[in-house]
Amino acid sequence: MRRKRLWGALAGILMEVSVYAATPFTLPSEDRILPSSLELERKTEPWCPGDCAVGVPFVARYRKGAERLVFVGAHHAFRPNAPTMRAVDEGFTEVQPNVVIVEGFPTAMGENPPPLVAAAHRYGAPDADEFARGESMYAASIALMRGIPFLGGEPTRGEELQVLKIKGFTDTDIAFSGLLGGLSQALRSGDIPDTSPGSLVKIYPRLVQELKLPLDHGGWNLDAPSLDAFRQRYRDIYGVDLVGDHEFPLRIDVGDTTRHGQQSRVDMMTRDRHLLGLIEQQLAERHSVLVVYGGSHWATLSAALQERLGQPKVRPFLK
Repeated sequence: MRRKRLWGALAGILMEVSVYAATPFTLPSEDRILPSSLELERKTEPWCPGDCAVGVPFVARYRKGAERLVFVGAHHAFRPNAPTMRAVDEGFTEVQPNVVIVEGFPTAMGENPPPLVAAAHRYGAPDADEFARGESMYAASIALMRGIPFLGGEPTRGEELQVLKIKGFTDTDIAFSGLLGGLSQALRSGDIPDTSPGSLVKIYPRLVQELKLPLDHGGWNLDAPSLDAFRQRYRDIYGVDLVGDHEFPLRIDVGDTTRHGQQSRVDMMTRDRHLLGLIEQQLAERHSVLVVYGGSHWATLSAALQERLGQPKVRPFLK
């Protein structure tokens, strides 16, 4: 699933700075962000096959005056030989960045936060967890080897929660979406092979625990429904049982028009405004920036980036 964040896999890592610190830059207006949709991805990423049912990683290069930006559009990956990892390598080849921005944890943790440095050092280890195996920590590990600082590109959970509440989403809505995102992450990373009853029974207690974690530990500080109630809500919303749903997780991806899909779009707007503001701040201060983020975020930011930096040169990694 392309638009889901990786922060769920980081839940429980102690954040050593306050994640309630004020955002250190002005958030861009919503009208600079293109609304997330499958049609937008088809338009901005014409190289992706099957009407963009499967994401293809790519590298987009920008240069205008003293400012250089390379955006690695990731299809979230956990294998060293995945195309996304080769795209990350290409990103470091295309630019000598003064900072690297990666997906999955809040900017408010600061540069090279110790828990993330430790996770980056675990990249490639046999016992690495799913977050340490992903492209964000691969990029962070390269940055550390080269003496380049890295930053998280996310708002805080508190900032996201505030927006969701203002938009009318309830604790029940937020808990369901949090569980659904965690389940999708577990399936993509290989922690579970499918959505069979046995797989759900295995993974659900972990999802419940992660949901209940405090906001500053990557959770939502919410109680989860029972597994039976969670499955019933999925049936009520999507008309099918989660067990054996061969369209999961694509069913809940870009194009989802349900209550969950509406919440995902609101949350993505919050994240994209933060990411764009951070990119523009770092370009102004450091001039040379590498971003490693899900390709859907590049699609929604593409117009704003082109307005500032001009037309990019894009190389997809189809294999």
